[in-house]
Amino acid sequence: MLELLRMSGDIAVTEQPVETILWRTLNECEAKGWLTVTQVSSGVHSVMLTALGRRTIAAVSEQ
Repeated sequence: MLELLRMSGDIAVTEQPVETILWRTLNECEAKGWLTVTQVSSGVHSVMLTALGRRTIAAVSEQ
């Protein structure tokens, strides 16, 4: 998920936050501070990588 965001910038997710693999992953990453999820309008959410998320990707890439 983090690598996808790093490559594409922010993305839009067009569904309600339900217990799908996508939303569980987004929620886990958001809880760790790696990304932010913001509701833009009804059913549309913006997902953006945070500075901590970028540092996490960089650290993993260096290994």
